[in-house]
Amino acid sequence: MKMRSLLSITIAGLLSAPVLATTVTGTVTDTSGKPVEGAEVKIEGTRRIAITDENGIYRFNDVKQPHIHLHVYSSNYIHGDNDLGDVSSDQKADFVLQPASVENIVVTATALQSSVLESVTPVTVIGAEKLRKIEAPTLGETLKNTPGVHSTYFGPVSSSPIIRGNDGPRVKIVQNGLDVSDVSRVGPDHNVATTLASATQVEVLRGPATLQYGSGAIGGVVNVVDKRIPQYQVDGVEGEVEASYSTVNEGKYTRGDVTGGQGNFVWHVDGFIRDTENADIPGFASLEPDDDEESGELESSAMETTNIVAGLSYVAEEGYFGFAVEKLDNEYGVPGHSHGHGDEHDEDHDEDHDEGLDDDHDEEHMHEEEGVLLDVDMTRYQAAGEWHSPIKGLTNLKFAAAYTDYEHAEIEDGMPGTVFTNESTDIRLSAYHEEVAGWHGVFGLQFTSSDYTAVGEEAFTPANVTDSFSLYLIEQKKVGDVTFEIGGRLESTSIDVADSEVELDVYHDEDHEGEEHEGEEHEGEEHEAHGTEFTFPEYDFTAVSLSAGANWEYTDGQSVAITLSRSERAPSQQELFSAGQHLATESYEVGLVFDLDEEGHIEENLKGVTEEVSTNLDVTFRKFTGDWGYSVSLFYNQADNYVFQTNTGLIALSEHEEHGDEHDEEHEGELEGEHEGEHEEGHESHSDEGLPVYYFQQADADIWGLEAQAYFDLNDAFRLTVFTDYIRAEIEDDNLPRTPPMRIGGELSYVNGGLSADAGFTWVDDQTDTASFETATDGYTLLNASVQYEFASQGIDWVVFARGDNLTDEEARVHTSFLKDQAPLPGRNISVGVRALF
Repeated sequence: MKMRSLLSITIAGLLSAPVLATTVTGTVTDTSGKPVEGAEVKIEGTRRIAITDENGIYRFNDVKQPHIHLHVYSSNYIHGDNDLGDVSSDQKADFVLQPASVENIVVTATALQSSVLESVTPVTVIGAEKLRKIEAPTLGETLKNTPGVHSTYFGPVSSSPIIRGNDGPRVKIVQNGLDVSDVSRVGPDHNVATTLASATQVEVLRGPATLQYGSGAIGGVVNVVDKRIPQYQVDGVEGEVEASYSTVNEGKYTRGDVTGGQGNFVWHVDGFIRDTENADIPGFASLEPDDDEESGELESSAMETTNIVAGLSYVAEEGYFGFAVEKLDNEYGVPGHSHGHGDEHDEDHDEDHDEGLDDDHDEEHMHEEEGVLLDVDMTRYQAAGEWHSPIKGLTNLKFAAAYTDYEHAEIEDGMPGTVFTNESTDIRLSAYHEEVAGWHGVFGLQFTSSDYTAVGEEAFTPANVTDSFSLYLIEQKKVGDVTFEIGGRLESTSIDVADSEVELDVYHDEDHEGEEHEGEEHEGEEHEAHGTEFTFPEYDFTAVSLSAGANWEYTDGQSVAITLSRSERAPSQQELFSAGQHLATESYEVGLVFDLDEEGHIEENLKGVTEEVSTNLDVTFRKFTGDWGYSVSLFYNQADNYVFQTNTGLIALSEHEEHGDEHDEEHEGELEGEHEGEHEEGHESHSDEGLPVYYFQQADADIWGLEAQAYFDLNDAFRLTVFTDYIRAEIEDDNLPRTPPMRIGGELSYVNGGLSADAGFTWVDDQTDTASFETATDGYTLLNASVQYEFASQGIDWVVFARGDNLTDEEARVHTSFLKDQAPLPGRNISVGVRALF
């Protein structure tokens, strides 16, 4: 008790100071004079927020700030500002807000926290209400219908966002501004560890002008904002609970979050449980199914997830400080492997049925004998604080830090395999300064450290420690109707890599007739033993990134934003050092530092690598008032030394190609130096003959395209929304692999009182602009619909909802997926549920 009192006194002493109090009140209305209910009025430089009542009235009592600057937020209106200056008496300040035709949410991921309509950078924010309607088990599938965003789709259990054709390390995934620190950037089978159970919004920043998050974020940033560390005082207890069921996978999902407070202390707890079976699919999982493959189910696509988060904050008028702890347990299958393990397993499974084993034992036997499972265990500690006006010249000081202990084990046929671990630290300090010659902005520093290990037969990247230290500066100035923004970032990255032995028995066919001898003793081929111990130097990279942009509101409610940026990125550890079979993607990966020739030989000398340099131009047009609006973004990205992974046409013989065959052990890890001819139909065709070799390389690339979204209010109840995006990506004289195809989508929504409903479609074009050794993918059309009804009873707001996905049960294969030929999207699904808010 004494320790708690001492802590309270210490924090309060830092965050509080006696000042004469005043009262600030006023009314918020729209241009027609109608009161705006539920608007947030904030006193800048404090944690004070007032919500307008049904008459649009707000009130602050005992305001201790000598300088009062008010800001009004409402998602349906253009935000308002009023700088009252230095005051010593009670104040009355009224606001008249202009309606916006698009949801105008404050973007916390931008350095200066601009709204969607004020942002120089192209940005999309998905609010809590929309998020609850579209939430999927994975982040990639949740965001995949956002313009410019696609999904890596590794089955319904794992996917990451792809932004403008960029994925992996080029897309930064952060939770409340801090790196999620999982290993999802290492491989598409590794799910993003961030959760959406209590998210208040998800922010998608497109393009490289995201300087405070790292030079690696050339594609963009996805920021998941939640309530784990409370930032504002709460009187009493508030929260919500939800339960839902999905037919496509017998999925059961239960979640809840509760926030409460007393005095200056505020606490938060949230968690969820998700349990699904294998997903139903229309037809066969494989594009070219085996004779023994069953239709209608995507094997190894079940998941069991449990997550709990708890946080506590001390909140005063001049700032806050809090911390949170998260515990995630997630076990999920990796599709595309269950039916390819040989006849021996199938015969054993049939014998079990003949012996009359019950259904529970059959299911247990399936998990033990078939497929690949990933068992994830993560503990994350996070702290954050904010101190308003700490010293003269600074308006705000922000601190954030996270330590993440992440581990997942890959389990094949019931046996533990490779174990991946990543212990990481992310620390950020940002200082906001007062205006200087009209410029206001933020300067900061960031330190990140990652200690990565992989132990097991699929440890295709060596253990390494990556440290990064960065300085950044972002400034903004408004001149008339134009807002200018400039910024820069200096980042130093060092990678210390453990020694690694790469053992390869390399085969190359002297007369290119090796196809005749598949599965034989490679007669007529030259054999060369090739095993090398690599000692890596310490790799050091210095990346300098710059950006400049402007947002011009050339007429009321219409604007154009232009951003020019130059970003440098250090290659990631996977891009640099991969050397081995990646079971989940059914490929053999070779990193940048290795010198792999056309015949499949890895030379003893390491290659030099350099930073990737991207020059990007963004132009965004917006209309955001009246009964219709739009946002159209055009972009062009010219990249030097662009890092990409491509199919070489080589085949690496693997111990996984046949089970129980002694010949596999003899040829473990071999490369067969023959180029694919008839073997271009995806990874599945290699299940009996080896693994395709994917090689990381650097070359100049050009990526360009557009994203567009428009809204039309047909009347007070109906709104029509349409969107499209298109991307072209070329690497010298070839196309970049896995480039997303063109899409067009639309939705008709209805809102009247407590009843809301929508029906929409997404049309995906064929993708024929493919890379070498990459196959084309057919297009598809998905139909979706949802309905929900809201009502209040005994002080609780209830929401009853139903949603239908892929209503026509169409077979759809995702071109950006490594498993496009083995794992289609789920079939028809109906989800029903209930939500209670209190």
